[in-house]
Amino acid sequence: MAGSGKRIEAVDILRGFTMACMILVNNPGDWGHIYAPLRHADWNGLTPTDCIFPVFLFLMGFSIFLSLRKQDFRLSGALGWKIVKRTVLLFGIGFLLSLPSGLMSGNIRIMGVLQRFALCYLAASLLVCLVGRKWLGWIAAGILAAYALLLALGHGFSMEADNVIGLTDRALLGERHIYNEHGLDPEGILSTIPSIAHTLIGFCTASLLLGSGSREKGLLRLLVLGSTLLLGGLLLQYGCPLNKKVWSPTFVLVTCGIGALLLGLLTWFVDERKTLRHSGFWKVFGTNSILCYILSFVFSYVLGYTPLGSGLYAGLSALCGGPGELPSLLYALCNVLLVWLLVLPLYRRRIFIKL
Repeated sequence: MAGSGKRIEAVDILRGFTMACMILVNNPGDWGHIYAPLRHADWNGLTPTDCIFPVFLFLMGFSIFLSLRKQDFRLSGALGWKIVKRTVLLFGIGFLLSLPSGLMSGNIRIMGVLQRFALCYLAASLLVCLVGRKWLGWIAAGILAAYALLLALGHGFSMEADNVIGLTDRALLGERHIYNEHGLDPEGILSTIPSIAHTLIGFCTASLLLGSGSREKGLLRLLVLGSTLLLGGLLLQYGCPLNKKVWSPTFVLVTCGIGALLLGLLTWFVDERKTLRHSGFWKVFGTNSILCYILSFVFSYVLGYTPLGSGLYAGLSALCGGPGELPSLLYALCNVLLVWLLVLPLYRRRIFIKL
């Protein structure tokens, strides 16, 4: 059995898989030609692409447990400074990555993927240190219940101007500082609140897996929890639709359930049974995930705003007999491979860049 003090390879593999998928779906050769599973749902509903960001957020909650366990989950001056510094770095990097496109479009976005990671990391870390761990699950449930009520009373599932999520984003951030999708920012201010609950569920999952005495017992509880979250979210969607744009409570339950089940299965096959081999490709992404995300942005600008990108897509289109979904997918895969090749030497030298 894998010892409790050893690094859990399944976490790196699943994190790496989600990061590679994130790069893939964010960098198609042609936004007009994308295979259906690689698109986000237009509004209510769920596609495989919709699961990438939330599973990564779920894993961040899991990693918070691994990190804060070394400090016995007690807030000190040094730990508080570390949490604040990492929050500022994540938020700042996320803002700077979106700044070039914002300057070109005149719409400088304040929030984004890394910005949401930063705020969720800050809130979850402080709650873990300041509140008894036995209450975290209840806090997450309370947040989701209150948010569900807010959506119900505030036309949260409406694509109209009276949607409380859109109203809040525009009031707090301004019309020119949001990514306007159906009148709201999919990583906006108000919808970050259920994302904090999302992160806390990831933390509770780690506590369940690693604090159950034996790893086998922890794995069983993890799989039961994942199945319960998934089934509960699917059943509740008839009153509270699955919706990534507003980060609905059912979206949290379903994607956390998927994350828990995937992590449980990977932990069993990778860390316990040692039967899943040749996973190094994913660990390259998983052990330097933030660096990979930054590089993917750099490459998207280099390829998107120079003849290199258009030349590459033209060549792939010619190879495939014309523009379409396949050359668009191959272009995205080239982005994934390029990031992997640049980060591979760091992985081989065991150099892991952490904020």
